[in-house]
Amino acid sequence: MQLISLPVSPFAARVRIAIRAKRLDIQITPPPAGWPNDARFRDINPMGRIPVLILGDGEAIWESAVILETLEELFPAAPPLLPPGVLARARARLLVRCADHELMPPMIALAAQPDEPETRRLVGRLVDGLAILDGLIDGGPYAVGDRLSFADCALAPALFAARVTGERLGIDLLDSTPNVADYAAAVAEDASVVHVLAEMEDGLSRLVRVG
Repeated sequence: MQLISLPVSPFAARVRIAIRAKRLDIQITPPPAGWPNDARFRDINPMGRIPVLILGDGEAIWESAVILETLEELFPAAPPLLPPGVLARARARLLVRCADHELMPPMIALAAQPDEPETRRLVGRLVDGLAILDGLIDGGPYAVGDRLSFADCALAPALFAARVTGERLGIDLLDSTPNVADYAAAVAEDASVVHVLAEMEDGLSRLVRVG
């Protein structure tokens, strides 16, 4: 099995956290030269996005949340990333959706360095999303229960990206969300998370040097 990934992508990072946490032997490879417009890559994933999971039979699975669910179903004997109990599982999935819909879209838009009015609007949207998240977690080391879950796989890279975004803009985006700030610091100590966040940091440094 193979995961097509890039170090700095928060969506790819969540899958890499899951792979490490579940102790899976999955090869991590970069997309082909010319991505995302490379025709071969588009044949694998017509949406042109990463990550993409290539199964042993060549079948391709894309969209990070779907990949997380697929790995959980393919490897149920590996350390689980869904907590026990229907409501706890629903909460973990809900927090993934919070990362996907409330945090990542404004950060992706801000990465394009829009004009000042649009930047203010997007920052406000991101701050609102962080406030929503602040009311959903308690600042503990894990978002749901007492061990790593889908929620942490998604939130840890997203909050890393929020820190980087704030540093670029010269603001502390987590200043008014103490639960989020405490949680981001605590979850970053998990062995699987710390490794992947280090990959993101290194990948970002490489991009800065190239730029």
